[in-house]
Amino acid sequence: MNNITFVISPLEEAVDSILELIEQNFNKNDDDNFIENELYKVFDELKDDLWVIIEYPYVDKIYRDSYYTYFASKHNHYFRDCLRVSFFSDKITNDHFRNEELVSELNEKFLGYLVVRPTFTCPIGRSLISKNAFEENNFITCNYKGSVLVNGVKLTVEGYPHSSQDTESISCAETTIWSVMEYFGNRYADYKPTMPSNIINVLNKFSKQRLLPSNGLTVDQISFALKEFGFGTSIYAEDDAFENELDNIIAYYIESGIPVIAALENENIGHATVIIGHEYDTEFDFSDVKTRELSYTDENINYIDYTDLPKKYVVIDDNLAPYRLINLDNPVEHYDDKDFKGATIESIVVPLYKKIYLEVINARSLAKSIISDSNFGYKFKNGFVFRFFLTSSRSFKSHVSKLKSKQDILIEVLILAKMPKFIWVAEIYENDNFNNGKADGLVVIDATEANKNFIDSLLFAGYPDKIFVKSEKDFVNLPYNLDFYTKFKNNLK
Repeated sequence: MNNITFVISPLEEAVDSILELIEQNFNKNDDDNFIENELYKVFDELKDDLWVIIEYPYVDKIYRDSYYTYFASKHNHYFRDCLRVSFFSDKITNDHFRNEELVSELNEKFLGYLVVRPTFTCPIGRSLISKNAFEENNFITCNYKGSVLVNGVKLTVEGYPHSSQDTESISCAETTIWSVMEYFGNRYADYKPTMPSNIINVLNKFSKQRLLPSNGLTVDQISFALKEFGFGTSIYAEDDAFENELDNIIAYYIESGIPVIAALENENIGHATVIIGHEYDTEFDFSDVKTRELSYTDENINYIDYTDLPKKYVVIDDNLAPYRLINLDNPVEHYDDKDFKGATIESIVVPLYKKIYLEVINARSLAKSIISDSNFGYKFKNGFVFRFFLTSSRSFKSHVSKLKSKQDILIEVLILAKMPKFIWVAEIYENDNFNNGKADGLVVIDATEANKNFIDSLLFAGYPDKIFVKSEKDFVNLPYNLDFYTKFKNNLK
């Protein structure tokens, strides 16, 4: 009987152990150091003091799906088993897995896993690794909690899924669709994770030619697949009405906790990645930040859009290690390959809940119309900060319920107000209040209302001197002020 082999080692010895197992079990010598270099793309970004446990054989459901769909039908022999590498923050021994008293300690140390596939031109398979495993982790991202069985012990980790393409059965586009579905399917009951073969089956309805071996997908195909999986997708392109706003649109959706698929192009390549988060906010110096204008009846007021504040964004790119930080104006800054030089984000696909009918640009326009309205608005001081995002009313009300106010009745009003499943929220900060998170204004808009008249969309507006709340079709002006609201923290962690 061939038993499963487990090798425990510090991270610095892990690559050598993996290469040895590959040579023993796959008869593959890494004479040109290609596999080693591919492994180090990820391992070099990890903290040096990690420990690993490597297991073989490991049955990976994603690779097995590709194997039976594609590789098993080829003339040459392809292996069907993988290796799996599990990461821990500190030294582990076999006793941690067999001593019940040490299992809780083991779970605290667990930082995720990475699959090594027998597709040795692209050996990095799927992974779910905590950002805390990486040296550079000063950021927040979309993530979900996943569980795995390692050496007989069930362990959990929070992270965002990643995989490299194998260049034949899945390309960068398929991996982005897979990772988005893996994220949403593990977080929300409305969606389910999917397999590469299911992505191909769905796209066969759209395609006029075969999809295996993969030659990549267009933006329209990516959007179509996500639509078939239950999303109401939106596509934004740099060369249409959203020119010069694409970075802001990405930032609004990332601030909403929604991963965004970005299509990169230059004259040589087309590539797809997923943007999933951004750097932590710092105490911003607003003196050098771009300002915009908001027109009131009697004057124009300068303001700062939160999405114009400088920061790096977190990307899942199947050619790189997970969680690389990029500037949106240079999404290929980590590439040495000259073919990628100069590639920019030309369009994005946003996977939205299908009953969100009010897209971001129109929603932002409505919010600004409300703030500047003579009846429902408020004239803020020059240089105020405008933060705008999409969230569920459930998450929003959960946030409100944790706030403290001398006007407890106002918190009750917000919690008990009728709201749709999703809402757009504008938080307004006087310049000197932004860094402490104390909002001076709050506008809540119905994300299911496509009517461009803000009276139909407005649900709540709160300012330093007045509060409006919708009651059926009318608005009630309450004798309170917004003295309690602090910055909403969304799905990003």
